[in-house]
Amino acid sequence: MSGNKLKAIACIAMVVDHVGVLLFPGVAVLRYIGRLSMPIFAYLIAEGCQHTRSNGKYFLKMFGLAAFCQAVYFASDLLSGGIRDIYLNVLFTFSLSILVCWSYLNLKEALDQTKRSRVLCAALLFAGALLLGLFCTEFLDELFGIPTRLDYGFAGIILPLFAVIFPEKKHQLPLFAVGTVIFCLLLRVRIPYIWFSLLSIPLILFYDGTRGTRRLKYAFYLFYPLHFALLYAIKLIAF
Repeated sequence: MSGNKLKAIACIAMVVDHVGVLLFPGVAVLRYIGRLSMPIFAYLIAEGCQHTRSNGKYFLKMFGLAAFCQAVYFASDLLSGGIRDIYLNVLFTFSLSILVCWSYLNLKEALDQTKRSRVLCAALLFAGALLLGLFCTEFLDELFGIPTRLDYGFAGIILPLFAVIFPEKKHQLPLFAVGTVIFCLLLRVRIPYIWFSLLSIPLILFYDGTRGTRRLKYAFYLFYPLHFALLYAIKLIAF
């Protein structure tokens, strides 16, 4: 299947998950289905990093949308009585993933060219990206002074990296499957049902490497905030 079809499946799983979070928290099966979305999105983030013309623009679009959504969440919390904790949305996680994958690809290119100065700079960039991701998952409580959590944490940041280490599909998919197992192991305590994420691997096997016949890139960017707005509206009206 094309990237658009795979992304559509991930979007449907994400909506099901958020319906479980916001409208039917007692229906566990909705959360199980929702676990399909993260590995699929992570894999497609990796694909984007490898094929985009500018990882800088890719990062800025993702980070800008993350910041916009977070501002709306903060406004909602303030109207509800104040910010007691901070939950940074998954788009921030993906923004950091783009930085990690981009820095790794730069390191790989530098190693292929065997120029010491470039290798050193790229290695420092890659190490810096990993440290930034670790800082954003371990030390934000101290930075903001209130409980702060990044969606999926460091496990979510590094998951796309497993899909960029080898560009050939015959090596890429097995390594990404291993990465998804590691992802589940790291999150098993916080999210006991995270193992349902492994069911996304058979779906990714059907990915044919094409984008799809329609250019839906910006539609998928807009889908994230719009589906949340709709679900919040339903919650306010019906509950």
